[in-house]
Amino acid sequence: MSKPGKCHDTIIYGDATEKYVWFGAMKSTTFSDNCYAVSEVIGAIILVLIAVGAFAAIYSQVFPVKLPGPEPHVQLAGYVTNTGKVVLEHVGGVPLYTYKFRIEHKNGTISMSSIINQPIQIGEHLPVNETLNQTNNEIKIIVWNIGKDGSEQVIFDGILTPEDYPPGPTPSLLPDPMFLSTLRTNTSDEDLICYGITIHPNIVPLTFIYNWSASTTGPTGPYTPLTALLLPFDTQQPFVVKDYSGNKHNGTVHGATWINTGKLGGVYQYNGDDFIAIPYCFTSNKIDLITVEAWIKTNQSSGTILSYNRSNYWELAIEDGCVKWSTTNSSEDTVDVIGSKLVNDNLSHLVAVTYNSNSGYCSIYIDGRLDVSQQAHTPGKLLGSGNSPSGTIGKGAGPTARTTIFSTSFETQEEKNTWVEQNTTGGQQATWTNLKYDNFNSGWGNYVPGSNGSSADCYRSTTHHEGTYSACIRDKSGIASSFQLRNGIDMDSSAYKSLKIDFWWMWNGNGWITGKDFWILYYNGTAWNNVFTMAYPSGHSKGIWYHQIIYINESDYTFPTNMRLRFQCDAYGDNCLVYIDQIYLNATSYGRLECDFNLLPSSALAPHSGSFSIGGNGDFDPEYALFNRTALDISNYLDVRVSVWYSYKNTDSNDFLGLYYKNNSQWVPIFEVPNPQSAGQKPWTQVTADIPKSLGSLILQFKWRSTSASEYLAIDDLEITGIPRSGEINFTGIIDEVKIYPRELSPEQLYQNYLCTKDGNSSRSVLVSEEIQIDEIWKCFVTPNDGTQDDGTIPSIPLYIIHYGGGG
Repeated sequence: MSKPGKCHDTIIYGDATEKYVWFGAMKSTTFSDNCYAVSEVIGAIILVLIAVGAFAAIYSQVFPVKLPGPEPHVQLAGYVTNTGKVVLEHVGGVPLYTYKFRIEHKNGTISMSSIINQPIQIGEHLPVNETLNQTNNEIKIIVWNIGKDGSEQVIFDGILTPEDYPPGPTPSLLPDPMFLSTLRTNTSDEDLICYGITIHPNIVPLTFIYNWSASTTGPTGPYTPLTALLLPFDTQQPFVVKDYSGNKHNGTVHGATWINTGKLGGVYQYNGDDFIAIPYCFTSNKIDLITVEAWIKTNQSSGTILSYNRSNYWELAIEDGCVKWSTTNSSEDTVDVIGSKLVNDNLSHLVAVTYNSNSGYCSIYIDGRLDVSQQAHTPGKLLGSGNSPSGTIGKGAGPTARTTIFSTSFETQEEKNTWVEQNTTGGQQATWTNLKYDNFNSGWGNYVPGSNGSSADCYRSTTHHEGTYSACIRDKSGIASSFQLRNGIDMDSSAYKSLKIDFWWMWNGNGWITGKDFWILYYNGTAWNNVFTMAYPSGHSKGIWYHQIIYINESDYTFPTNMRLRFQCDAYGDNCLVYIDQIYLNATSYGRLECDFNLLPSSALAPHSGSFSIGGNGDFDPEYALFNRTALDISNYLDVRVSVWYSYKNTDSNDFLGLYYKNNSQWVPIFEVPNPQSAGQKPWTQVTADIPKSLGSLILQFKWRSTSASEYLAIDDLEITGIPRSGEINFTGIIDEVKIYPRELSPEQLYQNYLCTKDGNSSRSVLVSEEIQIDEIWKCFVTPNDGTQDDGTIPSIPLYIIHYGGGG
């Protein structure tokens, strides 16, 4: 809404909003007495809203047709130039698409246009072809916005005279470009707009370069530029690029190639080994507030956009296709804030980042909208180490030598204590008693073919592991074949707390398909329980004998007076063969041996280096022993890699060895040895694994299973290396319109910067009200450029920012 002012210093405004329409009313209804050209709200808004609400209620009850939808916000300004030309300008809101206007002259002549469908953008003029002179010195204009449903709403209603020119100096002294506040009253609640298209330079400009500057001492200055660095790159320069901020922080070109197809005018292109050097551009050696802004276009997933020594100040870069904003202060580590929106889609994006030391927050904006914001530093912390480094555009830190983050040869007990047990084990040394043993060389022994004495598809075979025979089961016509203990075994005794089933097996034949299996059933006196299943292929090859040990503990199963076992096959047909041999049934009266995880001396297992390795042994329950290494901080490193050596001794096929790292809730193997068979000690083997860059901390898990106190599984010489996060690689693509501000720009300003430049248009520049303060005097210095040279820089009139004295 406009505010009244003195005659000769006022512009008429009209405004259509989404909720209501401002209808202009004249201070005087007669042309001869009018000395104002204003568009004011008449009537009380509350009464209007009540009336509108009442009408809507009645309308909805009487008429089935819905009320017209709200109109978009449009703001028009009317004034007369010093040559008498009448101007009706779009100064705010969304484009005006369909409209009509009526012009009434003082002599009573009326001209009215038809409906016009020519869109009018901010900064453009409506087609009012009228000029005022001594005889025709007043004009009345009414403009209607035409809605999609054909409804009409007045958005401008005002009287203009030759004295209605923009505020400021006398018209004859008014310089270009035109510079005004949105309501022409220069209050702190208004935006400031500078139009370059009103300039009449000596060249044909392709772009206009705007340098906003403010003074607090008076209209003659001195003026402090809004930017610390302003590099539009509009002119081709092979060696030096001009800083238009007035601070003379010119850049030096190192290989970057100038092309004329930037976002706004010309731009430099970077091919992975090019950069532009820029000087330190801040008044202090530490940074309190900062905004960095640039248009970029790339299809690379990584690269540095702009950097002032990442490890000492800051770096703006791309990592994994997203924007990364890295900041450092002298007393805290470098913190990386990484956005979520991909910008490596080979499309132009306006990237902006901010830091505010008062809050410690870093923010990333993509195309004028907030991508991420987080507190990166302790409030009050300034950026930088105080050494005022020079900066670069497009240059990364380059390759950095790999360094050791952590290493150990497990030579001290303290290192063993950093591993935390993840399971509870119990028991003591076990003494095993043999209950049954069968090799099937001279008959079925303690077993009988078939589930109930039937020998269907169950027979002794000369294919054997030892001796001359084995037991063979196969499936025929869908009937499961099996053999089982002939008589039950009395396990209901304090002498038996654990049953160990030790046997060899092999599958053969051409009928096996994935998912078919064989299993072992355990009878607890009342029901059969499946205690072991082997599904084909499960990583096992046909024609090879495998050793298997199964434990059945009294803590998990009932030990009855008539315990039985059954080996059963449910495969596909006669060509699905399973051979079973050397079945040992052993029992112990003791609980299982607790796993022993410790530094292993050479008397137990020869270390890879030094005097010790670290590992475990024992015959224990649960099935695996799990020990975790407490978290190691790897957040400041890239390409983290783990190297480790492993060995084992006196192990069999039932044992297991593995080392893992934790990724979220999943344990990912660094290595696994599911069948570590060794009659003595296995030679040491080295394994390396790369850790995902998304992990900021590394948790390791050592996991093993053994079936005897004399079996050992170990690791040694663990080393974790990485490349320090000193920055991303060089940039490949286009970087345009680089600006560094010694302030934290508001979200409104960042969005306005995007709106003003997103279409490659530099016809205007807007400074939003959030960036201006009372008693400041603002000017905008505009430089036209034709792609090869600048024209003279033109200063705007000064605008003195005053307090808005209106209502709340």
